[in-house]
Amino acid sequence: MKKSLPLLLLLALLFCACGSANPPTAVVTPTGAGTPTTPAETTPEPSQAPAATPEPVIIYDAYNNSGSYSDSIGNHWDYVLRIPAIQAPGTDATRLNQELYTVLYPHVKDALDAMEGLYSLGICNVDYTVHINGSLISILCEVDTDWGFESYYAVNFDAESKTEVDRAALLARFGMDEEEFLSLAASAAEAYFTQSFANIPHDAFWQDRHDRSLATENFTDDCQLYVNDGGQLCMIVKLYSFAGADYYYHEYPLT
Repeated sequence: MKKSLPLLLLLALLFCACGSANPPTAVVTPTGAGTPTTPAETTPEPSQAPAATPEPVIIYDAYNNSGSYSDSIGNHWDYVLRIPAIQAPGTDATRLNQELYTVLYPHVKDALDAMEGLYSLGICNVDYTVHINGSLISILCEVDTDWGFESYYAVNFDAESKTEVDRAALLARFGMDEEEFLSLAASAAEAYFTQSFANIPHDAFWQDRHDRSLATENFTDDCQLYVNDGGQLCMIVKLYSFAGADYYYHEYPLT
């Protein structure tokens, strides 16, 4: 059995907001939010203090482990295990770092335990990408398995206010409320489902898969939202399947 991480290391991963030994993945400096400007023809008073430089937000690896692995019967994998963290003042960054670690580290531990026991590697990758749109930072985490099932965890953070951007605030940035989002999400899923499974007989099972994919709770209970590099609002939601797992997650750009 693999020993648990020492307490000090665990606390460092969970609560440290600075001093990571890993190079930053992204550094976002707010630009001019709330900073007074002076017209070109006006000379500032000598006693006027210079405007403060906005404090940057740094996204870094709280945990990073990658390499190659072969199990006891010769199966081989290349793996990446990374957990992101947000270096920023305030309680939101601390809370989000705790949530990221709580969600992702069990998957990392599954991979580490498998490698220690020379077992087949079920969890192949735990990784993330950072998308930046102005002051909005979207961190999209992905867990990949050897059997082709991916799961996701998205976090949205504002570099100016140093606060989490929750679902309602994210939708508001695109001029949407919850009702408008649900309508748009259902339309996108409907189009994807009918196109993907057009050649499957439209029997009772097809209808069950369709109805569960388009149920309102599918877009509320387990639906991840983020903004990609192109500035599109995207959702990750279950699409119920006809073979393999009961459902798989799919990404849909909505704007």
